[in-house]
Amino acid sequence: MASGRVCVRRYSSPIEANIVRGLLEEAGIPVQLEGEALVGAYAGLAKIGDVRLLVRARDEATARGLIEDYEQRESGPEWICNSCGESNGARFEVCWRCAAPAGTAPGGANA
Repeated sequence: MASGRVCVRRYSSPIEANIVRGLLEEAGIPVQLEGEALVGAYAGLAKIGDVRLLVRARDEATARGLIEDYEQRESGPEWICNSCGESNGARFEVCWRCAAPAGTAPGGANA
């Protein structure tokens, strides 16, 4: 483990780990990933380990709180776009298909 850093979360997907890394870095928390190259890099290979998110010990509580908020949003209910009828995951603030904001009434007006 890197000196002075603690593991705040493990992910089996390097993509998910990098999404959370971006979230934490946007909040001013430096992140180091360990094991990223060992997880799912090549199709057909067995998973060797998890990707570990490491932060400074002083950032641990804040990082865990941000990760918890992110994961709660991720597990929320999907919403249906009023403009195009597409189903969108809870974490999306705009429709991935037509870019209408969540809560937009049919015809493009905000609800």
